[in-house]
Amino acid sequence: MASFSFLLSLLLLVLWALPLLLGFLSGRAYRHGRRRVGLGLLLFGGFLGLLARPRPLGLLLLLLGLGLGYGRLR
Repeated sequence: MASFSFLLSLLLLVLWALPLLLGFLSGRAYRHGRRRVGLGLLLFGGFLGLLARPRPLGLLLLLLGLGLGYGRLR
């Protein structure tokens, strides 16, 4: 039973991390002129952001990743 709860918590962590990662990759794609790739990543990240519970957290992580990916590199 403990391994089942571990797997569920791992799945929840992935559902929180994927919108952040996809938002970051989408921002990088937009910055490098790959608009269709960026749009696809953003749409899929939005879908996963809606699946994550609580809903505002998933979408907030998507926007945070988008901001980090589109931001300036030093």
